Amino acid sequence: MNKINVNSSWLFFLIPVGVVVFIVIPELKDSYTVFQNQEIKHQQNIAQLDSLKLLENPTTRIKNKIKRLEISVPISERGIERQRYTYYKTGGMLAVLAFMFTGMFGSSYLAKLKKTSPKNKVIEFNYGDPNHDVIGREISWSAVENSGSNFLSERLKKTALGYKIASSGAMKFISWSFFLMGLNYVAWSFIEHYKFSNKPLDFMQGGKLFFTSGGVFMLVGFFFFLSKGTKVFFHNRKRKMVIGEKILPFQQAYALQVLEKFIEGNSSGSYFCYELNLITKEGDRYNLLNHGDKQYLLSDMVKISKFLNVPVWNKGVV
Repeated sequence: MNKINVNSSWLFFLIPVGVVVFIVIPELKDSYTVFQNQEIKHQQNIAQLDSLKLLENPTTRIKNKIKRLEISVPISERGIERQRYTYYKTGGMLAVLAFMFTGMFGSSYLAKLKKTSPKNKVIEFNYGDPNHDVIGREISWSAVENSGSNFLSERLKKTALGYKIASSGAMKFISWSFFLMGLNYVAWSFIEHYKFSNKPLDFMQGGKLFFTSGGVFMLVGFFFFLSKGTKVFFHNRKRKMVIGEKILPFQQAYALQVLEKFIEGNSSGSYFCYELNLITKEGDRYNLLNHGDKQYLLSDMVKISKFLNVPVWNKGVV
């Protein structure tokens, strides 16, 4: 009997799909049925009010009913309109979630296909021994970055100028999803305010509405765009490396360091993560790659090592 691989991405995909199919959609369907019944009743009240107003000699009872309907119909219409905006927000959120999960698991699936492609060649690679090097014996083997992802969050990509290390497809979908989810709520909240409120928004009220609707999600998405964008450039023509705000010539590259670290205590549980760090001739360390897909990290490591023509120091990763 074959064992189920609990790390398979399709298994985790079943969790949000199951929640949406068996909980969210039925609840929304029931809620929308109630909403439709309210709309039907509201339209019936409007028709009844119009017909009662056409009577030439209404009785006192009919006059009282007209007054009640003249009060209840506008209130009912306002409540239905507000409920409609709630459905707009919910529909937009579900669309963004579908976009996020489709993009994340789609990109993960394509990455897995690329890793298992029969066209991939097995490359013999020999690691250097840091114990035979002065700098290798002195450098630290603790992690440069305290955090890290448990999935392929950044990749080495070839450009017209050389190489760059930038966000993976899954990370870009996460950034866009946070931003679009926040934008969905912010936009509909402001439209709803201008439709139902006669008071113009001042700076403080607008800021409050922004942050209480979806502004926080927009800012988180924007932060991901900035922090998880391109973090390293290798300019072949200029023979320079741009690592964050640091600019180093290729001549400063001395070796690469690959290490494994254990991340615990966050919402995703505990997992292993991997770092690829650049070692300079002064013994300084700069992080190049930091994610949980060891196979992709080692593949990118080989490319960088050959590109910079430097050895790789490894302790126990493979």
